[in-house]
Amino acid sequence: MGPLLLLALAAVLVAVVGFLVWSYRKKMAHKAAASQERYAQLFSASLPGAVPGQEAAVIAASAMPRPADAPGYSGKERLLSKPEALLFYVMRAGLPGHEIFARVNLAAVVDTPPALQDYERELQRRRLAQHCVDFVVCDKSTNIIAVVEFEAGTEAAAFKAACLETARIRHVRIKATAIPGREDMHFLVYGTHPRQES
Repeated sequence: MGPLLLLALAAVLVAVVGFLVWSYRKKMAHKAAASQERYAQLFSASLPGAVPGQEAAVIAASAMPRPADAPGYSGKERLLSKPEALLFYVMRAGLPGHEIFARVNLAAVVDTPPALQDYERELQRRRLAQHCVDFVVCDKSTNIIAVVEFEAGTEAAAFKAACLETARIRHVRIKATAIPGREDMHFLVYGTHPRQES
């Protein structure tokens, strides 16, 4: 095979590869534009009073005037303390296929008795809303599997434990100084090891 033929084949090969790259980029750009258009339509349709095809106006919080009587709040640096963050990561590693939610209001986990009258139910809801649990473990459909908390010998902890027991929700209490390993999380949350389940 002569050198000219080899050069011609190389040129054809380069042209084919160039065309394939160009075609792929064009296809991906078209796909991204279509996705962006769908997102814009969904976003504008979800806003009350929004007109399809118009972009939603976003107002920065810093541009909003602050009421004169509003205190000067400051943002916290972290959502979770270091022990809470460590437990969160251990649970996430030890419970694959689960959703872990932190600092969940007790009223989102436990419901009031249906037999109560409206006024009494509202009082109970307000009482529940004053408490948070450290973590809620759910399956992928957000069905509640268990509540995981650090041990605390307080009246609030006793109230939460009583509510969860009445609601038949598994309540796992862990010492902040003895966080278990990820291999123990399934047993703590379910009461069984993964291999014991069919």
